[in-house]
Amino acid sequence: MRHSLLLLLLLSWPLLATTRFTLLSPDNPYDDRLRYYRAALQLALEKTRADYGDYELRTAPPMNKVRMRLEVQRPSADHLVTIDSWPPHKSMEQVGFAAFPFDLGILSYRVCFVAPGRQRALDRVETLAQLQPFSHVQGRGWQDVDILRHAGLTVYEVENYEAMFRMVARGRVDLFCRGINEIAPEWQSHQPRVPGLAIEQHLALYYPQVHLLYSHVSHKEELARIELGLRRAWQDGSLPQLWRQHFQASIDTAGLCQRRLIRLDNPFLPDGGRPFLPYLYDPARDAFGLQP
Repeated sequence: MRHSLLLLLLLSWPLLATTRFTLLSPDNPYDDRLRYYRAALQLALEKTRADYGDYELRTAPPMNKVRMRLEVQRPSADHLVTIDSWPPHKSMEQVGFAAFPFDLGILSYRVCFVAPGRQRALDRVETLAQLQPFSHVQGRGWQDVDILRHAGLTVYEVENYEAMFRMVARGRVDLFCRGINEIAPEWQSHQPRVPGLAIEQHLALYYPQVHLLYSHVSHKEELARIELGLRRAWQDGSLPQLWRQHFQASIDTAGLCQRRLIRLDNPFLPDGGRPFLPYLYDPARDAFGLQP
């Protein structure tokens, strides 16, 4: 009787099904960020395995940002997930998000690729006004375009990621600014293929940027799982540890503290992004947490 009762309880206990997640990847096959994105998402899912059950994590073929924003607005059994800036792009009407700053603000700090022969002029730049005569290139659909233009800078939008490296290396634009975690890996991967590509040595830009994980609005439980997992990983220190494993070397290579930092506003962050500030990286202290 006892064994029969135990068997009945086991059969009646709700089984947690395996949930499939598919991470939509950027259009850059050399993008080192994807390794962190995938590892952090997997960490969040591991932290919630006991609550939600097993999972399968896949990575979609590379696609540009416009395509990713279209794909994530469709409900799917694969639970498509993408990383994008906050607030959601105006075209993303059918998305929900996990309200945690996934990359801890790493893309708020920018170092630039520079056109040949422009370094000497940039060495004299100390203010935003002095930077405004220099031209920039950024990807179509990137929030950086609007932020830089809001600061009075001239920005050319380009659809093709690889073309931007060639444009700056050939002197068609002055600067192509990248996150401090992106600049060194991208230089290493592109310099052999793009003659003349060089990293600017004097300046760094700062504008607060927050990136979240998005999925279709119908995937509320999956997004709640991701957010819970990220918060647990933050609290036990495993997320900051993973972040440093992926990005500390790039931060050190960029030499951020030795550069002239020019601050720009991000008018697109509601309330200045205040709810996220306690989690964002501050290079001045080499610690997490920014003051409003």
